[in-house]
Amino acid sequence: MSFQSPAEFYRRFRDSPSAGKEAAFQIGQKMGRALKIKNNIQGEDLEAVAEILNATMRAVQGEETARVEGDKVTMHNTGFCAIMRAAITLNLQWEWIDTNFAWPWLEGIVSIIRPDIKLRIPSARCRGNKACIHVFELE
Repeated sequence: MSFQSPAEFYRRFRDSPSAGKEAAFQIGQKMGRALKIKNNIQGEDLEAVAEILNATMRAVQGEETARVEGDKVTMHNTGFCAIMRAAITLNLQWEWIDTNFAWPWLEGIVSIIRPDIKLRIPSARCRGNKACIHVFELE
C-alpha cells in the first residue's frame, strides 16, 4: 500500500494541520482494512489491536512491540522509525509530522478494530525522549 511521503504530506497540509490529521486518519483506516484482511485479524479485543499494530510495524519495517498490558495496548519504539528518518533527512518539522501524520494514521489503523480506543503519547523521540511510547486506551 502506498501513500504520500512525509515530505509531500507536510507540503500539502502544513497550513492546515486539522485537515492533515483527518487525511492521515483516513489513510490509516484504508491501511487497517487491508492489514486486517491480509493478516486474517479477527475480533475486537485488545489482542486484535496489538495484532494489527504489529502487522503495521512489519509493513513499515518498525519494531513489533505492541503488547496488551491490562486494559490498554502499549508500543515502545527505540529502533528504526520511517517518520524520524524522513523528518531528519528532509529537514521537516519532526513533531509536526508525528502529531499530524503518524499518530492520526495509527489511530485510523486501530479504529478498524476498536473505534472507541484513543491514543496517548507519554514519550516521544521527537520531543527528546529516548523512546516513543504509544498507549492505546479504551474510552
